[in-house]
Amino acid sequence: MPNGGVPFYMRMDSATTTSASAGDNGIKDVWVEANSTNLGAYEMPCNYPVLEQNTVRFVVNAGIYESGQSGVRVIYPFYQPDTFSITATPTNQYVHHPVFKYKTGVSFPFTLQDFSFGSEFDATKMSRVRDTLNNNNWYGVISTLTDSSQEAAQSTTYALPFDRDVWLEFDYKSEVPFFVGFYGNYLSGASVVRYPVLFLTPRDTWIKIYLKLTDQINSVRADQYNLFFEALRPYGSTGGSVCIDNVKLVHY
Repeated sequence: MPNGGVPFYMRMDSATTTSASAGDNGIKDVWVEANSTNLGAYEMPCNYPVLEQNTVRFVVNAGIYESGQSGVRVIYPFYQPDTFSITATPTNQYVHHPVFKYKTGVSFPFTLQDFSFGSEFDATKMSRVRDTLNNNNWYGVISTLTDSSQEAAQSTTYALPFDRDVWLEFDYKSEVPFFVGFYGNYLSGASVVRYPVLFLTPRDTWIKIYLKLTDQINSVRADQYNLFFEALRPYGSTGGSVCIDNVKLVHY
């Protein structure tokens, strides 16, 4: 047994991504290999034992909540693993801060929607707001103060593959619940299908969502797609707003 069964320890408190995010980047776990030994997944912050010795090469994958569900924890397929090596001594403590970036060959159907210079979403339904307390960051806002529901859809449609992974990333905070989904546009019959995918509840701090659309796209198989966010006003309430930022579609 390596090190006579005496491990060293690796601490990882948090991770960084190279993609924009209004707050939490959504990386909850690290999935770790050390010298090709699968050590499993650890929720950060973590401090785990490693029974390897001398030069140890780590491969660390980014773990996320699929579609925002804490019970479905997976490796995000578009982030490149963070790799590094150390010369390890038993009982020693080591610290590493993983950094994740997109893999080569990843496709983005449209430019990141961070609302800095407008957006592709209906401006009459989703307004732009600048947060003067947060580095003047811009984001989109949908309000239900005067309507029971308000939907903001993209004005442009995009072709998406139905035989590969397709995910939607976005940041949000909200005062009211809302749906996120897409329209499937069939050019031959000039028909459109509205497909709500995920229902989200209010929260007062920014969170990043990684929403898997692969199965829905495979089922719908439309010619073109465009996204929508629909804010709701719960019965008996005065309504509120949904704040959206850093919207992007990702696929191979």
